[in-house]
Amino acid sequence: MKNQRIFNKSFLFLFISNFLVFIGFEMLLPILPAYLLSMNASSIQVGLVTSLFTIGAVLIRPFVGYYLIDNQRKSLAISASAALMIITMLYPFLNIIWLFLLLRLFHGAAWGVSTTANSTIVVDLIPKTRLGEGMGYFSISTTVGAIIAPSIGILIYDSFSFDILIWSSVVLSLLAVIALQFVYSPTTVKREKQPFRFLDMIFEKDVWFPALLTVITTLGFGAIITFLVLFGKQKGLDHIFLFFLINATVATLLRPFTGKWYDKKGPWSIIIMSAVLGFLSLVMLSYATNDLHLIIAAILFGAGYGTVMPCLQTWTVQKVSEEKSGAANATFFSSFDVGVGVSAFVLGILAEWISLEMIFRVVSLSYIVVAVLVYKDFLNVKKRYKNI
Repeated sequence: MKNQRIFNKSFLFLFISNFLVFIGFEMLLPILPAYLLSMNASSIQVGLVTSLFTIGAVLIRPFVGYYLIDNQRKSLAISASAALMIITMLYPFLNIIWLFLLLRLFHGAAWGVSTTANSTIVVDLIPKTRLGEGMGYFSISTTVGAIIAPSIGILIYDSFSFDILIWSSVVLSLLAVIALQFVYSPTTVKREKQPFRFLDMIFEKDVWFPALLTVITTLGFGAIITFLVLFGKQKGLDHIFLFFLINATVATLLRPFTGKWYDKKGPWSIIIMSAVLGFLSLVMLSYATNDLHLIIAAILFGAGYGTVMPCLQTWTVQKVSEEKSGAANATFFSSFDVGVGVSAFVLGILAEWISLEMIFRVVSLSYIVVAVLVYKDFLNVKKRYKNI
C-alpha cells in the first residue's frame, strides 16, 4: 500500500518555508502605505501600493501555472523566495515614488510565483485520499501567517524603525529559502500540453465555482485587515491583538477535525457551516464593546473563515487533473488577491458614507451568499446522481 502519511520531512519543511514567506511578506502590508505617505505621495499613489501588487500577482500566475505542468517545481519555489528577499532589500533605497511603485509590481509577481509553486508542491506530497486533511494542515501556514503578520509588522515598525522591519522580512525570506533545500519535490512527468493561452490560464474554467466562492469569502477577510485596527481605536478596544491571536489559534486547533470532515463528507456541509460561523463572527464584531465580545468574534471567525479557505483550495485542486494543479492553485490565489483588493477598494469608498460597524454588518452578508450558493450546488449534484 502506498504510504499514506501526511507529515514527513518534505511536508514539514515546506510548511515552515511557506509560513516564513507569508509572515515576511504580509507584515509589510499595513506599513508600506504609511511609509509612502512619509515620502509625500498622493492618495492615488498610496492606493497603488496595493493595486500594483495585486496586478503583478494576478498577471504572473497564468505563466506559473502553465510552467508547473511539466517543469521542476522546487527550483521555481526557491527562485521565488530568493526574489522576495532581494526585492524587499531594495525598499529603503528607493526614494523616488514611481520606482517604489514599480518595485511593488515586481514584488507582487514574485509573491504570485511563490504562493503558486509552494501550493502545487504540497499537492504532490499529500496522499490523494487525505488531500482535504493535508491541505487543511498546510493552510495553517497561509491563514495563520496572514492573520498575525500585520500585527507583527506594526509592532516592529512602532517599536523600532522601517529599516528594522525590512531586514526582519529579509531574514525570514532567507530562512524560507534555506528550508526549501530540505524539501523533496517529485519529478514531474513530461506531458504533451496545449499551447499557452493567457486568457485560458489566468482563469482555469473547470474551477470557476470554488474560485467565485473564494472571491466572495475573502471580502470578509479584507474588511478585517483593512478596518479592524481602526475600529478598535474608535471603540476603545485596547487589546485588538486578541482577535488575531485567538482567531489563529482556533483555526489551527480545528484543522485535524475539519480536514477529516472534508475528506469523509465532501465540501458542501463544512463550507456551509463555516460560512454561517463567518457571518455570525462579523455581526458579533460589529457590536463589540469589550474584550469578551472581541474574543467571541475571534473564535467564530477562526472556526468560520479559518476553515472555509483550505476547504475551497482543496475543492479547487480536486476539480482538475493532477497536471493542472498548478493552474488551479494559480486561479485560487488570484481569486484570493482579487477578493482582498476589491474589498479594500469598495469598502474604503463605503467607509466615507457609513460607520465601520455597518461595514462589518454589510460584508457579513457575503457569507450568507456563500452558504446559499454552496447549498444550491449540493442540490444540483444530488439531483445529477439521482438521474444516473
